[in-house]
Amino acid sequence: MSNLTVTLDIIRDRITSIILPLYIVLGILGNAFCIFYFLQRSQRSSSCAFYLLLVAITNIFTVTFGITATLVDFWNPMSSKILLYCKLRIYINHTLLLIGRIFTVLASIDTFTMTSQKHTCRMFSQRSNAIKYSIGVVICCPLIAIHIPIVLTSVSGQCIMPGVYSLIFTIYQMIIAGIIPPLAMIIFNCLAHVNMKRSAIQQNNIIKREQQRQHLRMVTTQIIIYIISAELVPLTKVYSQLTTNIKEKSQDRKAIEAFITFMANSFLLYLNTWTAFFIYYGTSSNFRNAFLRIFKKNINQIQPAHILAINHNT
Repeated sequence: MSNLTVTLDIIRDRITSIILPLYIVLGILGNAFCIFYFLQRSQRSSSCAFYLLLVAITNIFTVTFGITATLVDFWNPMSSKILLYCKLRIYINHTLLLIGRIFTVLASIDTFTMTSQKHTCRMFSQRSNAIKYSIGVVICCPLIAIHIPIVLTSVSGQCIMPGVYSLIFTIYQMIIAGIIPPLAMIIFNCLAHVNMKRSAIQQNNIIKREQQRQHLRMVTTQIIIYIISAELVPLTKVYSQLTTNIKEKSQDRKAIEAFITFMANSFLLYLNTWTAFFIYYGTSSNFRNAFLRIFKKNINQIQPAHILAINHNT
């Protein structure tokens, strides 16, 4: 075993045992505040805020389930022992990621429609319609991914996608994760920015316009993080298919490929599930002020209690 292989294994073990558990903590705490923020009265009328609320809820389930399953396999590789566990783990994780992805696409579409001057487009941005679309997403996504537990099988103690299905799944993942969502996000987000510039003079409601602008910034940054975190997964699948017939790979090359696959499927894949809080904090003054207001309120409540306890003891 070469020095490079040993080094990459050590780095992977450190990331799995130290960094990934931190993902769960940041994901739960950060998304919990995002949920609290989007449930505020000032945000309830916005369909874009509703989609971002659903993204935050989905992110909590995704980061908790996905990272926990990764850690369980790291400490005790159950996927190679129990076929049902392997099928359900991949199916549930894929479905949760797909739901969060579609909600982000809907949020980007909503930024376009809510800034449009056409009444027919703005109909999409009604909260009642957003609820209907969201219910459809939650129903359809598990059905779209149902082929995964059906086809997955166990060979030599490994849970794999057999034969030609491996190629089909690579194409499916490239389309469902690597092409359609980011392309739709980019297109509708760019159109939303164009609409915002066109309506700069016509918009009389300053408060509503500022809220739209901040939602647009939040969604735009969310899209950038999504592309960074999700694009490498289908690319590694494509690379694996293209090089599957290459027999004479050096140990270092195998180690590098395994490390990149790990980074794509663990470290980067869950990046957008915990960064939302930091994205919104950096791009939205309303979100930032709400957090600081709550933080200061809690600090002010803690300090008198602490002083009272000291006085009581003395």
